[in-house]
Amino acid sequence: MHRIVVAAIAAALSITGLFASPALATTNPPPGHEWQVQAGGPPIFDLAGPRGAGNRFYPEAIAIHQGDSIKFAPFGPHTVTYNRPPVPVFALFPPSGGTTLADPSATLNSGFIEGPPFTFTVTFAATLPAGSYKFICSLHFGMTEMVDVLPIGATLPKTDADYAAIAQAAITRDLASLDRINAEATENFEDEDGSPKVLVGAGNARVSNIRFFPASVTVRVGHSITFLKTQDPTEPHTVTFGNAFDPNDPLAEFRASGGRTYDGTGVANSGWLSTREQFSFYHLDGLGFPVAVTRYRLKFTSVGDFPFVCAIHDGAGMVGIVHVVRDED
Repeated sequence: MHRIVVAAIAAALSITGLFASPALATTNPPPGHEWQVQAGGPPIFDLAGPRGAGNRFYPEAIAIHQGDSIKFAPFGPHTVTYNRPPVPVFALFPPSGGTTLADPSATLNSGFIEGPPFTFTVTFAATLPAGSYKFICSLHFGMTEMVDVLPIGATLPKTDADYAAIAQAAITRDLASLDRINAEATENFEDEDGSPKVLVGAGNARVSNIRFFPASVTVRVGHSITFLKTQDPTEPHTVTFGNAFDPNDPLAEFRASGGRTYDGTGVANSGWLSTREQFSFYHLDGLGFPVAVTRYRLKFTSVGDFPFVCAIHDGAGMVGIVHVVRDED
């Protein structure tokens, strides 16, 4: 199964390089104009790879003419989806519906796209009724793009240059939020019994740091660690020890398994961690995934060093290790 991984790309890339077409200084561009929207923000890197990014469209709203098109340029993995059908998120990985929106009741889906360099261009047919059209990323809860389609010849409210400036300002703000949240993520705080907690991701409604906080934690044998996916509302995660999953079941690593104790053998897996809103958004009923679980507590019964991963984001460096020591150590 294709893992949902942030693309490892140069963090120095700017919005100027992404909005490749010339910025027009007119609100009445020629018919069939191609507009630019960025899907996701450029990532911030650490030594493990791309640490986090904005899960937004930039800009989040745009007004165009009938007959125009929008080129969506993704940073990392996203979808561009109109009229999302009520199917599990995995069913939306293949593209469907083509690239032209001519019917407001139709479904159009880019499928799983990851970039740069890949893009996805939607053409809004000249016969499409004027009105507002909502696109989403089906991977990231709350990531929406509102497209106002105006009649041909109507004066548009903004130019390409206006939208590029709006997008750049939003990206700058979100990159600052990523760094602030990363710095403030609570590390190694403890329950009343002295057991540590680990944050599984840290973000807000716009951005996500796909890391464990802390990524290295020490616990005494017989004690537990509480893993909390409570501070990352846009990304799902797992906490997974071991990798002995059924190779014939591509979703096995997203189902809870292994119980609530771990001795360093076999698998201990939280399964899919998401909020109630995310679980509903992903349409996961009937797949055997944990329902709206954001807390996973695991007791360690043997001494040793035990690596763990997020099975969704391990390719982006979301990995950690638990050091289990004896009471007398």
